[in-house]
Parts: sequence; structure tokens; C-alpha cells
Amino acid sequence: MPGRPAMARSTSASAETAVDTAWALFCRLHDAPSREHAEQLVHWLGQDRRHVRAFDEALTLWALAGAALVKPALREAQRHGADLQ
Repeated sequence: MPGRPAMARSTSASAETAVDTAWALFCRLHDAPSREHAEQLVHWLGQDRRHVRAFDEALTLWALAGAALVKPALREAQRHGADLQ
């Protein structure tokens, strides 16, 4: 990225890589829950405090994506008078 110091570019790139790794580990655990997948995630989180931040960002994206998918369905159900419980 022009205009940004090399250190800032490197930090940004490593943060993106960490979020990608966090996302992959989360998806693996979510899609195929196992002790092994949980241990891999816990081990990775313990390697660097920035990994915890990256995992938090990945979970935030997951939550926001879910909310974006649910809202239209809720509106549609309410429009048709469905009782959602």
C-alpha cells in the first residue's frame, strides 16, 4: 500500500493472516466439533495475545453475518403474521 510505512503494512498483513487463521480454526471447530479441533484453537490462542483479538474479530464477523441473514426472514415472518418462538 503506497504511503504507508513498511512496518504498518507488515502489521496489517499479519493481522489479516491472523484473522484468516482464526476464521479457519473457528469454522473447523464449528463444522466438526472435536476435542482435537478445540485443542488446536486453544493452542493457537495461547501463542500470541494478538490471536485472541483476531479470534474476536472472526467471531464478530460470524455474528454480523448471521444477523444479516436472520433479519430478512424475521421481517418476512412478521409480515405474514407468523408467531416466532
